[in-house]
Amino acid sequence: MKKRIMALILVLVLAVCGLSACTAKEGAETTAAATQKEDGATEKADAGTQAAENTDAPETEAAELRDGELYVDPNPDNWPTVRVEVFGGSKEAEVEAAMNEYLISINAGVKADLYSLNFGERATQLTLMLTDPDNGIDLFGWRFYSTPRDMVNNEQIICLEKYKEIYPEVWQLFPEPAYEYCEVNGECWSIPGGDSFSNFSVWSLRKDIAEEIGVMDLADTRITIEQMEEVMAKAEAAHPELAWQADTFLRPLMGVDNLGDDKLVGVLIPDRGINSTEIVNYYATDEWLDYIKMCKRWNDAGYLVDDPLNTSINTGLLNDGVCGAIGYEAFSTQYAQSLMQAQMTNYETISMQLTDLIGDNSCVYTGWQISQVCKYPDAAMKLLALMYTDANVHNFICYGIKDETYVVDENGCAWYPEGKSNPDENGWNCGGCWWYANECLGYPFQTDYKEYFTDMQALWTDSSISYSKAMGFVFDPTDVYDQWTACRATVDQYRPALLFGQVDIESYNEDFNAELKADGIDDVIAEMNKQFQAWLAK
Repeated sequence: MKKRIMALILVLVLAVCGLSACTAKEGAETTAAATQKEDGATEKADAGTQAAENTDAPETEAAELRDGELYVDPNPDNWPTVRVEVFGGSKEAEVEAAMNEYLISINAGVKADLYSLNFGERATQLTLMLTDPDNGIDLFGWRFYSTPRDMVNNEQIICLEKYKEIYPEVWQLFPEPAYEYCEVNGECWSIPGGDSFSNFSVWSLRKDIAEEIGVMDLADTRITIEQMEEVMAKAEAAHPELAWQADTFLRPLMGVDNLGDDKLVGVLIPDRGINSTEIVNYYATDEWLDYIKMCKRWNDAGYLVDDPLNTSINTGLLNDGVCGAIGYEAFSTQYAQSLMQAQMTNYETISMQLTDLIGDNSCVYTGWQISQVCKYPDAAMKLLALMYTDANVHNFICYGIKDETYVVDENGCAWYPEGKSNPDENGWNCGGCWWYANECLGYPFQTDYKEYFTDMQALWTDSSISYSKAMGFVFDPTDVYDQWTACRATVDQYRPALLFGQVDIESYNEDFNAELKADGIDDVIAEMNKQFQAWLAK
């Protein structure tokens, strides 16, 4: 019997979903007027010194815009403090102090309160904090929590439109469709987190098993699903105690553009939307039926984990010795290998590409925004802009303190200090920079792939990459909200059993589609197409 999965600790959760392990390039240019010395000390910027000497500055709230800029009180003790969600650790106080010392040195006008949430209870904690002005959160990412439109509908965040002219550099970093994804009714409410904005399905197999069954020649190559299944069969014969897929919800392998909604109530297919302008009910298509038949085949052959409906499914199952291979998303096999090297510390792997490199709405993995309960939104936006443009600010949040919680080698790659190999030993979680505002400010972490982020940035202007025709389209379900909500609940009820091959595919899928029909999915698809055609016409 394959091993039943226990709930993962945070460091393994961070390995999931097309993760981007990250950190910040040594010597990277910053928008700040000061540089961080090797010993961690900082130099006062001329602008900061002049502001500090300006004792005639008018008295005002040290957190408001004046003539398009954040007013900076000469006394840093009067600066507002903005609470930022982090994947911190036991050295949170030390990292926070070092970061605030740096913010003072560049006369930022704002200080940070670094705040870690319990990942297992994060959704509940965030929901409470986003309604609590006395103990709220100011800056946070929506990954694994919500979407920009839902947060707007729930009145959890503020509009950022007025800041686009004040911080234009923040809105000039990424491809335009990524920003459009974070708009609601034509206005900006969130800013996309830096990533590749394009990906493909990748399959990573333990290297020791690849050597054992004689498939090392497939490393870093493009293979078909048929070839992958042949390797699975060989691996299963050699190690029947292991599984060869963790999650079977693999969007690039499905060939859909999810339009920003992983319930897949309305998608573009095939080819993830690059050749389609009609939104369809995916669950009524032959493509969906073929996909769940494949999943059923995998389950019957013993390739999936035991009891998947009652198991925490994630890529960390490979590191736990439950899976011998896993599928996920990446923009190159080199990048995939770097992810495995940083996160799967117990086993080496080889990686193979399964689908084309394409950009669609699922490639906007996260965004950052200001909460509705934030007391100092102008100051919060200043800090958020620094998180997108200042490598030193990024480093503190993501890696902590140089030469204490991370070290940088001669190739510009970051590592845990000698004798430390995980956040508990290190005092800071350095493996979750994909979570933050702009991971490409960072150092490649726990890898010698020094082009980790430069290769990612190159994709932002690569004209050879195909994008979905709906890249940036965001559906507003207001006019069909009841039907849309009912359909999403039905997806949650039926889809897991189909994706893990736990039921009779034909009959269960028929029941699934009948329920969706009764929910009003035809009304939802019609409204989605109405909005999509109007969006295309613009």
